Amino acid sequence: MELSWVKIDVKAEEGYKPPFFAGSMLRGALGVALKRVVCINPSYRCQGCFAADNCIYFDFYEKENSYHPYRVVAPLGMDRLEFSLYLYEESINKLPYILISIKKTLEEVGLGREKRVLNIASIKVFSKSVYEKGEFSTKVSIEPKSFEIDEFYEDVTLKFTLPLRIKSKNRLSKEVVLPILINSIHNRYMELKGKERSKLNYIVKGEIENSSMRHLDLVRYSNRQKSRMRLGGLIGSISLKGVDKQTYAYLKLGEILGAGKQTVFGLGSYMLIPSKRKESYERD
Repeated sequence: MELSWVKIDVKAEEGYKPPFFAGSMLRGALGVALKRVVCINPSYRCQGCFAADNCIYFDFYEKENSYHPYRVVAPLGMDRLEFSLYLYEESINKLPYILISIKKTLEEVGLGREKRVLNIASIKVFSKSVYEKGEFSTKVSIEPKSFEIDEFYEDVTLKFTLPLRIKSKNRLSKEVVLPILINSIHNRYMELKGKERSKLNYIVKGEIENSSMRHLDLVRYSNRQKSRMRLGGLIGSISLKGVDKQTYAYLKLGEILGAGKQTVFGLGSYMLIPSKRKESYERD
């Protein structure tokens, strides 16, 4: 599996307590700022726009029936605003526009109904600081990471930090089923690579030994539909044993991409915690 990606970490100065679930709010405000930064159409309309094929705003917000090449991830219940923005594949080439839009989002557009503007404490790409004290650095060189695995673990724990929404037989699943989880990550990967969805070419190996997953309901307001939408899903931890190297690779990929539905808002985010080490990841 090949994937290029970038992770941007943003932290605001203290003094503003975000809503319990901030992912939808952040994505919406970022969209307003991004359009202001990149739109060159005098009509300011996306429908029929001559520049749509090369517009990152169109790709991120208006393009239908496609996986978005980014996602916004913000912890639940923050006392101070901080969030991460992941970029994948071709969207990485637009990194300067994204960084400028993040600044505009917090310092000009504002957040929530009150359009609260905030001062930015820092913006980092991976561990490199690119914005501090009101200025972008001109001396930092940013290189995207490539997805690589050099070792794998047979026993792991997945700690979901935002709800996982996966459908099984057209219904929201009430439990985690490992093959369905892996398939959702596989589908997102295929879409990001511009390939048609296909069935996994191997049998998923691994058993769920323990699960503390529970349902958590979240709500977002859709400006397009002018209504509140429920984003409930499963949150908690699952312990897996007997994972094979291909399944482990997908689980590591899911740490970067997210799993299930509405990953663009950060849903399906988890941390993979290993417990039993296998020394090397030998590729077939």
